Amino acid sequence: MQDKRASFSPFRRPQYLAAAAPAGRVKLTHPGKAILAGGIAGGIEICITFPTEYVKTQLQLDEKANPPKYRGIGDCVKQTVQSHGVKGLYRGLSSLLYGSIPKSAVR
Repeated sequence: MQDKRASFSPFRRPQYLAAAAPAGRVKLTHPGKAILAGGIAGGIEICITFPTEYVKTQLQLDEKANPPKYRGIGDCVKQTVQSHGVKGLYRGLSSLLYGSIPKSAVR
């Protein structure tokens, strides 16, 4: 009889970590559906986070201005919405979407 402790290696990956396959037929997702879902999810993510990135970029550019145009995050949002409407927070979004949707689709 072998001693199990003698053959144990801390560097070997345990085999029992793999998930068991479901019983019955395994249904695989069509690659086209996965690509489409990834692209849509990436586009939605960009649309949600873009206003924050826009304001951050405006404030970074404003640091070099003398005198500064904005007093803070709220002031930047307020001035942008007053001068361009809510759509102003999304200026430049289309160019980012053109690159990020395909990237998210194949990731």
